[in-house]
Amino acid sequence: MSNHRGVLYPFSMPSRDNDGLFLHRAQQLGLVIRVTCNFCRQVRYYDPGDMRLLLGDVEIDGLRRRLKCEECGRPDYMEVEGRNMAASEKEGKVLRRLHSIRIVRRPVWKDVAM
Repeated sequence: MSNHRGVLYPFSMPSRDNDGLFLHRAQQLGLVIRVTCNFCRQVRYYDPGDMRLLLGDVEIDGLRRRLKCEECGRPDYMEVEGRNMAASEKEGKVLRRLHSIRIVRRPVWKDVAM
């Protein structure tokens, strides 16, 4: 579905050229993962090895359904692709690397009859 301007709605975005490309293969090929929010236009670059550590060895196209924007918090406008970037393209870009993983413990309460 598209609106009158030809812009795709987020739930109908077509899959990219990464169909069948898993994170371990992207890491072997030296690709970077480009994550774009089509709502707030935030673009970030990630190492596929870091994404694999967090999410497992999944298809790159499957990451779109598992991520949400860190700026606006919307999960339905995400676009993810594996890119082979030339040195000239990498200039001025920032690669986000995994520094640490924090596990947050939250209590869950249940009301029971006395």
